Amino acid sequence: MQERYATIPITDLEAQVENELFPAALGILSRIKKEGEKELETCQKQFILTKCPLRECAVLANEPSKCPIPLCWIAEGPSWWDFLLPEMNAVYVMLTDTYIETLNIPENPGDEITFKENPLDAMNRKLKTKSTQNFIIKSFEESQVLKPRATVIRNILLAHSNGGYTLSTPLLIIQIEGILHDLAYHFRWKFEKKEMYGDESAKVWVIIKKLGDKPFEGALRHFYKREKGSEESPRNLILHGRSIDYGKDHRLSTVLFLILIYLITFSQIKVQEEATT
Repeated sequence: MQERYATIPITDLEAQVENELFPAALGILSRIKKEGEKELETCQKQFILTKCPLRECAVLANEPSKCPIPLCWIAEGPSWWDFLLPEMNAVYVMLTDTYIETLNIPENPGDEITFKENPLDAMNRKLKTKSTQNFIIKSFEESQVLKPRATVIRNILLAHSNGGYTLSTPLLIIQIEGILHDLAYHFRWKFEKKEMYGDESAKVWVIIKKLGDKPFEGALRHFYKREKGSEESPRNLILHGRSIDYGKDHRLSTVLFLILIYLITFSQIKVQEEATT
């Protein structure tokens, strides 16, 4: 028997990046919105119970004329994003604004919205700005869970900014795995014996399931885990040196940075939940 291949190209990598990993990474926007809506609802309930003479909100019941305090803050129409932590708000604004910049929005509302450029290209430009890089590094430096990784992330950002995607991509894959283990350890997630490597660490794809985001789970599972009867996962092909064409442009490195941002924000949400329960 002998080796069948020297190097192995990753099948449909571009499609996987554009159609699976990128939408999954942007799923953090939905999580941020849910967090803001939850905090808004909590504050509304607290206000109604302690400040409203009726102990129920006429505004929320679509009967504003019955409101005994017409100028209360609920009547003024607060928005869910007003109740986000500054870090979460910054992520939401950064990602949505950058995405919107890529859209060609017609004057006629009935006309189709099109893209004037690939959103990943815009995200890549944003990643290479000093303000975004400083924000990412600061997020790590101030994180209860991820602080020890700040220096490594700084070096990966430098490689990506200089076009060294063959360097930044495998390092991002490794750090994402490490961050998943950080989350599992910090939040004391429990696993079954079959989901563990020995008695020390959980399998990455099992930790991903704990994030509670099906599209995100599906996209990362396809990237990180070899499916039965298929070729090696993209993760294995890259880290084992079998694939060398993954860094010909910025897209995979860029989308992995977006997944990194997803995980930073997820950790902030979980820490906030712990602090308020």
